[in-house]
Amino acid sequence: MSNQHCDINDDEIRIISSGEVKTGKKRRRILPVVLWVVASLFLIIALGIMFFSSGEIEDERINEEVTELSAMSTATVVSTDKAKTPAFTIKTDTVVNGIGLSILTPHNATPVLEIGDECINDSTIVLIAQAADVRGDNGGIVGSFVVNGELMSKGEAKAGFCSIINGYVTVGVADVTPMFEQALNSNGYFFRQYPLVVGGHIVENKPKGKSVRKALVELNGKISVVVSREKLTFHDFSQVLTDVGVSNAIYLVGGDAYGRFVDAGGASFTFGHEWDKDIDSVNYIVWR
Repeated sequence: MSNQHCDINDDEIRIISSGEVKTGKKRRRILPVVLWVVASLFLIIALGIMFFSSGEIEDERINEEVTELSAMSTATVVSTDKAKTPAFTIKTDTVVNGIGLSILTPHNATPVLEIGDECINDSTIVLIAQAADVRGDNGGIVGSFVVNGELMSKGEAKAGFCSIINGYVTVGVADVTPMFEQALNSNGYFFRQYPLVVGGHIVENKPKGKSVRKALVELNGKISVVVSREKLTFHDFSQVLTDVGVSNAIYLVGGDAYGRFVDAGGASFTFGHEWDKDIDSVNYIVWR
């Protein structure tokens, strides 16, 4: 080999194997690249661990913030934004011990009491049923009746009661209850009817005849109207209500008394009939 081809200094030559040589300068260029690649891999792995760890913490935080609502001792109806969630009634048919029931549960609707037939044609109502009985002799309402804080009738002929105060519905049994005064003082609503169920136990009543029965009930933490699909005695009706799981219930005007509900699709269904004579004191519990 001639000298003109040997212009590489000795300190730049490394013997790799027999017949193969590489320069020190080339090796010094490869080493930083290898180190950079290794460092990048470690960085990517570290970032991946941090990402997945933070995701697990976030999921746990979300789970901790989700709380299930338990049923209250007195069923409540709370008003919500009707513009976002329309009001309607959910109808559930069931058969208990051979007896058919229709359970009508208002959704996203607020209950009030009203007197007179004018409300029957109100298209905003999603559930309506006659509430307190009317006297046969003078046409007056039987028992205490409060509308928007105003006393319309007074009496304690029946121990069952319903109060509607600030959106809260209470169904119970008591000869004297502070709910009556609260309804008067807070522009609330109150009426009395036959008690049917209290604390999951049957309440016996004097009437022994059979009729289509209706009730205002507390069932699974909600207020519903239950209608029997056949004629029953008070005792049999109370028994089937407890069998279906009702915790508290009072009677609503039965027989062919008028009622109506609107389902989620906007279809309207009527049960019973309107009064065939002019009675000013006919009254209803309605949900809008």
